[in-house]
Amino acid sequence: ELGFFTMLIVGFKYLKSMLTYAGTISKLYMYSIQIKYKNMVTKMYSVLLIINILRDNPQMIMLNWLKMMVNTIFMKYSPSGCAAAILNMRISETLCNSVNMNYNKTISNNPSNAHKPTNDAELGHYLAGLMDGDGHLSKMGQLVMAYDEKDKSAAYWLKKMMGYGSVSKIKDKKGYKYVLAKSDGIMRVIDLVNGKLRTEIKYNQVLYLLNNNNLISQYSKPFTMNTSTDFNNFWLTGFIDSDGSFQMKTVKHMKNGKEHTEMRLKLQMSQKYKNMLEDMKKFLIMASNSDNNSSGGIYIGTRKHMNKETKEMKITYYFETTSFSMFKKVINYMDNYPLISYKRLNYMWIRKAYLLMQSKEHMTPEGLQKMMDYKNKMKY
Repeated sequence: ELGFFTMLIVGFKYLKSMLTYAGTISKLYMYSIQIKYKNMVTKMYSVLLIINILRDNPQMIMLNWLKMMVNTIFMKYSPSGCAAAILNMRISETLCNSVNMNYNKTISNNPSNAHKPTNDAELGHYLAGLMDGDGHLSKMGQLVMAYDEKDKSAAYWLKKMMGYGSVSKIKDKKGYKYVLAKSDGIMRVIDLVNGKLRTEIKYNQVLYLLNNNNLISQYSKPFTMNTSTDFNNFWLTGFIDSDGSFQMKTVKHMKNGKEHTEMRLKLQMSQKYKNMLEDMKKFLIMASNSDNNSSGGIYIGTRKHMNKETKEMKITYYFETTSFSMFKKVINYMDNYPLISYKRLNYMWIRKAYLLMQSKEHMTPEGLQKMMDYKNKMKY
């Protein structure tokens, strides 16, 4: 035991120096492929690669170090390892969400090696975003998610992650649907999105099932709604996959007697609930250290729709980024919480356009033509 805790102290002591050389040492892997020490260097490379990725966020480094210590201690002293699993879950779901991202850092040419949701905490936020955007939980206890025909792989990915449900082609339409109907699967859905849904309508759909479905009513945990303005998780990714779009707008105007073409990069989302869009706006403004009372490069507008059958007027709200600096915050978010749907392709094109603007290359005829090419490759 003494040796173990000595190792712990030494590890903390040399963590800083490891960070300094992590990038350099990781390159050794490339030169070790053909030598007999490949296995040893592979293990060292894996550890240092993780450290290198996290070097910009010391809080996350310490957090993952703590998780490793929790696993080691409790797996050693707890026969079942249950304590480690419980504490690890709490660390992952609670402390990880408190780690602050840098939304003001310069955008690099290559996005970080961010991953899709890999655990239940991340999957729960993503699923909640999908459901809040365009999902439906019926009174019969079925979860239905509609997908564009280009998103067939995303539907199957969700099925795989959930472990339940089926994917089928929607008759006479260019799309697919993911349907989950088994009570065990619905129980998993409820458990995943507990404390993560942000819209009242989806929250009430779950409450109805909990109060009226005999198979679901055995769920014993209190079911809560997420009312925070913290979006440092996969919820917004799920919401954009469901109900968001990236757009490049061309604006022509006269300056000094000459016509100039300006490109504007936008993220747009629609929703029935204005307060939720306001929460997103507050989050991104605070992340950019802007005045919380300013527009902050985000506009929330109103649209009116007439129901052809009932003649009833309905109002929806839309969220739209309006400035180059605010779109920078969007990119920093998306690079850390990547999209699952085909919209990621549109995002990568608009990200390329942002890099041209960041380097001022868009002010040249060649750069402007590149941006027009990117715009044409995007499919809304």
